[in-house]
Amino acid sequence: MGRSDRIYTYIKNLPAGTAVSAQEIASHLQLDRANASSDLNALVKQDLLTKEGSRPVRFSLPNQPKQNDVDTFTQKNPSLKNSIEQAKAAVLYPPQRMHILLSGQTGVGKSMFAEIIYRFSQEEGRIAGNAKLVTFNCADYANNPQLILGQLFGVREGAYTGAVASRSGLIEEADGGILFLDEIHRLSPEAQEMLFTFIDKKVFHALGETSFDRTADVQLICATTEDISSALLQTFTRRIPMKIHLPALDERGLNERLNLISGFFDDEAHNLNRDIKVSMNSLRSLLSYKCPSNIGQLKTDVQLLCAQGYARSLSEKQPALTITSYDLPDTIKEGLYSSEKRSDLWKLTSAYPSRFIEFQKDRENQLPFSENDTHDIYQLIDHKITDMEKIGLNAQATKEVVDMTIQDFFQTIGTAATTNESVVNLVGNEVFSTAKRFLTAAAMHSDSYSDSLLSGLAIHLHNLLSRVKNGQRIINPKLEEIQHQHPLYYELAEKNKSIIEEELAIQLPDDEIGFLTLFLVPQIIDEETAKVKVLVVAHGEATASSMADLVNELLGNRAVVAFNMPLTCKPKSMLMEVDAYLKQIQNSNILILSDMGSLTNFAAELKRSTEKQVKCVDLVSTLHVLEASRKAQLGYTLEEIFLDIRKITHIDEQLKTSHTIATQKKSFILTACTTGSGSARLLKELLNKQLNLYDDYIEIRSFQMTDEVMLEKELSNMKKQGDILCYVSTFNIPTLRCPYFNVSQAFSTTSLERIQQLIDFDYTSTLAIQNVAPMIQTLDGTILLENIKNWIVSVERQLALEITSEIKIGLMCHLASVIDNLKLEGTPLTDQTLSFETAQEQSLYTELRSLEMIYGITFSQENFEHILAYVFKQKFSL
Repeated sequence: MGRSDRIYTYIKNLPAGTAVSAQEIASHLQLDRANASSDLNALVKQDLLTKEGSRPVRFSLPNQPKQNDVDTFTQKNPSLKNSIEQAKAAVLYPPQRMHILLSGQTGVGKSMFAEIIYRFSQEEGRIAGNAKLVTFNCADYANNPQLILGQLFGVREGAYTGAVASRSGLIEEADGGILFLDEIHRLSPEAQEMLFTFIDKKVFHALGETSFDRTADVQLICATTEDISSALLQTFTRRIPMKIHLPALDERGLNERLNLISGFFDDEAHNLNRDIKVSMNSLRSLLSYKCPSNIGQLKTDVQLLCAQGYARSLSEKQPALTITSYDLPDTIKEGLYSSEKRSDLWKLTSAYPSRFIEFQKDRENQLPFSENDTHDIYQLIDHKITDMEKIGLNAQATKEVVDMTIQDFFQTIGTAATTNESVVNLVGNEVFSTAKRFLTAAAMHSDSYSDSLLSGLAIHLHNLLSRVKNGQRIINPKLEEIQHQHPLYYELAEKNKSIIEEELAIQLPDDEIGFLTLFLVPQIIDEETAKVKVLVVAHGEATASSMADLVNELLGNRAVVAFNMPLTCKPKSMLMEVDAYLKQIQNSNILILSDMGSLTNFAAELKRSTEKQVKCVDLVSTLHVLEASRKAQLGYTLEEIFLDIRKITHIDEQLKTSHTIATQKKSFILTACTTGSGSARLLKELLNKQLNLYDDYIEIRSFQMTDEVMLEKELSNMKKQGDILCYVSTFNIPTLRCPYFNVSQAFSTTSLERIQQLIDFDYTSTLAIQNVAPMIQTLDGTILLENIKNWIVSVERQLALEITSEIKIGLMCHLASVIDNLKLEGTPLTDQTLSFETAQEQSLYTELRSLEMIYGITFSQENFEHILAYVFKQKFSL
């Protein structure tokens, strides 16, 4: 089949009325865009396709109904889907259109929404093609009610002084179309009352007339930024039954904000006739900065950035204009450093390989991460079956592909970067609440589900409702397999399906029960490199998932699986749940990390029922999970990981060796004063009571500082024995390069927490060094990790950061692995110049150069980006 035939066949198999651009064709069929465009235009000349529009031109089959602008708008703004459905209902309401009242903050796009409704009304034939959309801002005449009435209803000659001629009003001008009344709350009560009669009977009179003998067929779209229950007359709001609230920008989710930003840059590239290059950090800033005036402000800010870039490109005689984070005003740049959604932000953009995104002036620009992944399992199955039929796959092979599609879909549910707020805007409160009630009732343990799972089910139910309303069949090719493999979860879904049926007024077929079952089953992540599967089973509502989520985040995978065990849960039920999970996965070596010794009895039971090798370690912490996952990914055997992890927990066993923590070193906290040793001892007793010293691993020493020579001698002796973590004193000691707390701070909860963090890091880093050092192949692992630990402490101090112990431990392990790999690969030294978006990034690299010089290595840009992510994770609330 030739290239042109492939393109034509592809378009023929698209849903009726679908129009595509040359870029979309090129992406889907993996063609050069220029070739795709040439073939598409050739097909148009043969009358096989039609084309329409501009920027981009779209191609479709002739004589087919086209997809509405409103549908395209909905796809790019999924949070407005519910609002769009309400607007459609108002436009199509028989026999006459229904008036609409829009509410929302300034800048959310109420005027744009009114234009969308207007175009949809024309496309559906509810108004004539030449019908008008007339706009009137009530605030313009807020202080002159008489002028407002004249503007709306018209004026009769002589109605008031200066009315020298009769003129028609906006209602007559909009006859047959739509009148958009912005800031309707500024309309006087008198004017609102005059609208009553028009809304009720479609009759009105001009200012200066007494009889209601004028008529007009006008749909009113009113908009307000105020609370409609208090800003408008209740008698007025009751007459407008269709009330639509438009969500603020912060409620729309990152994907939607990305679509908006991409569209704004795309428009500017075409308007300025210049290619626009935007740095990734600039894009991240725009995605996350506070934008109180919503979409209107976002668009204006993008235009201002482009205007400044355009001026620079002219003065520098550059063909393209470039925008970097250095060009951003502080209000936008703040977004990169203070975003509460930084984790979701990096997940959305981290896959893009370049530091700059290019918006080209002569083409449609689609970011590779801007396309919203479909959340509709039904469409995925339909499309996959259609695709398999096109290439002639047999039924069995098609089923295997569909099975994989379903499995992939449910695996991605748990990692979706979708906020609950944006999902509620998309599906509505009723569907979201139904999903929550079903999961709460049907989950193996109450509330043991993640926000991402709840969001995924809510979107699934929303798609289910649409499918039922359209009379489409629900087919689950894996139903029998699901019933056989997951009988316990299928029974739970079947038992609780009535919640969905009653609240959404639908009947669920067995095929749908199969899909609901998969929302309850712990998802399987296939880690090919891991010989050992690591499970965390812990008492509490979220104890296990908290440890697993942090470790998975630090190591950049989803290898650790968590099972939360509320105190109300019986051990037998948890055993059944873990057993069901193990029977689904390929791994034959299983390591279970638990918080209490009672769960270690699971090993023998699971070994008998699953015929897998199972070992359990109790009394675990995040460090244990981190080390177990790392070693599993490195290919260590179950026995090796089991023994190493036990060494972390069972200190009594380590005491038999020469490698105990106690014999390796000691760490100190100093308390000192100048007025007498009694005060120092009191401080010591206070800290002993308030801090966890890990069985005297940390020693608090107190003394009186009256002699400078004796002080230096004492400090020198202590440094030989170990590290001084911090000191609490009545005055600063310049020779000590460690945190200082004055006496008053010793009674502060914040300071005590800070001291405890120092202790935690010192203790856990020692454990990490002991267990990770043997993995280092090219260097002395203990010395390497000690150097990295000291480097991290220095960076934290130099850059004025506060990094949690968990993240510092993760960074230690990561840097040790990177340096070891660079030495192992024998990577030659280079004079590579790295790119920095901020002064803080440059400061970090200055610190990083010390490690390069010590170990004779060169960190790549990719290495540096990963280190950046670690160092700033705590600051950015990852």
